[in-house]
Amino acid sequence: MRTVWQQLLDRLAIGEMVVCADETRRWDKKQWQETLGLGLLRETELAESIICDQCGEGHWAGIHWEVPGVKACFGCDTEGVIDIEIDRLRQWRMDAGRAAGLTAGALDLPGTVEMLLPDRLWRLGRRRLGGRYREIFFGIGAGVPVSAMSTAIRSSIGAGSALLLTLGSKANPEGLPAGQHLLDLASVCHVENDRLVLDVDYIEDRLAESGVPARKSTASIPAAAGTTWRQVSIIVFESFMEITAGGTVREVAFSELGVEQASQPIELLKCFAAARGTLGAEKIKDLVAGASLPKARVLRLRQLLQPLIDIDGDPIEHNRKAASYSCQFEIRLAGDDGFRTPAGATWLDLTFHEREDGRIIVSVPEKRKFRAHGLNVDGRGTGEVAERSALTSRTYSLEEIGLRAESGRLTEEGHEFVTLLRASGTLARRGNDMTVLQLAKRLRAWTGLDGEPLRLIEATGSWSAVFACSSEVVQTTK
Repeated sequence: MRTVWQQLLDRLAIGEMVVCADETRRWDKKQWQETLGLGLLRETELAESIICDQCGEGHWAGIHWEVPGVKACFGCDTEGVIDIEIDRLRQWRMDAGRAAGLTAGALDLPGTVEMLLPDRLWRLGRRRLGGRYREIFFGIGAGVPVSAMSTAIRSSIGAGSALLLTLGSKANPEGLPAGQHLLDLASVCHVENDRLVLDVDYIEDRLAESGVPARKSTASIPAAAGTTWRQVSIIVFESFMEITAGGTVREVAFSELGVEQASQPIELLKCFAAARGTLGAEKIKDLVAGASLPKARVLRLRQLLQPLIDIDGDPIEHNRKAASYSCQFEIRLAGDDGFRTPAGATWLDLTFHEREDGRIIVSVPEKRKFRAHGLNVDGRGTGEVAERSALTSRTYSLEEIGLRAESGRLTEEGHEFVTLLRASGTLARRGNDMTVLQLAKRLRAWTGLDGEPLRLIEATGSWSAVFACSSEVVQTTK
């Protein structure tokens, strides 16, 4: 016999949202009270009609109020006027959003439940199930096909792994896109001690049956002896990455590594690429979903990269003092041609210099590690890792910085940038000048640095560059 909770889920599955008091009389009183305590049902207006229980015909009869809210009756052609207890007119409306919230709570999912399809599909959160992290969704059939839910899920998370817990939806799992799985919620949950409980072990077993993609045998990318991680460049695309190491260029699809595009290591890789190589530990916690510590997430990414590229050493170093992690290789997103600012650099470290040919030299000091050799007191050779600072300079066109249009003309921001360089870092502009503000925004995006590159000097009514500016072109005045 189905429990009260299961019967309510059956009603919810077909879109029957209202439960009347006459129905509840046949239910187990303890189970009914437990279910009420979950907050799934909220009492609503009294019924306006009722089924006659006097003549045996079971016909519907309208309610007549002799004293509104106090005394009511209904009429029966056989039995006449019949008084009715007010309690028989009580009704409860089910809250589908609360059902989604209860399911999220039973899975210990933090955060806010997000509705994707009005009163039909909710995104509950993310957790590890069946050997991998998955996005969890709750859906109600009631005329909405699984295909529509699946499309909404794909729009929400892309091609990532997802578990859809549904009511009233039947589907062949083989008909779902790769990475999406369907389970009937009513079959894996029950009410116990006034709370909803899900059979997580069973869910784990069901998802484990689908299998975790095995890592394919991907040959490591060779590199000449002495090649360091700093000589590696990675451009990250949506489903693959382009790796340049020691003169070798290779495209590696994420599927070749046995990980999904939406897996945690790939998400972290893309976050590093968007930040051009450096992320604070707190940012890793905020940007990448999951409960594991930042150092564990970085470790999994290291374990993905080290067997792939035949180079010794740590590809992602931890700066304890700054509480950040920095890629020792150049990394960026496809389409992002910004400047690779070294970890720990600030605007004060940068120098922009305009050449006579109009190109811009950008210089920044960068710490580099090397192995120092010497002799100890016994005359034996020693070696230890030392660090020194060297100036790194790269040359860019104004087009590459995004300050000159394809037509060859300077943008408004580009004109102010050139003026800034030729005036040794000073711009006579108002404090609310939008062109200057847009130039600052463009420079922050291109370098990946936080903070303001331009400061307003109120005493002189002008802007001053925080970085060093110079030019080989003489500034002319009209």
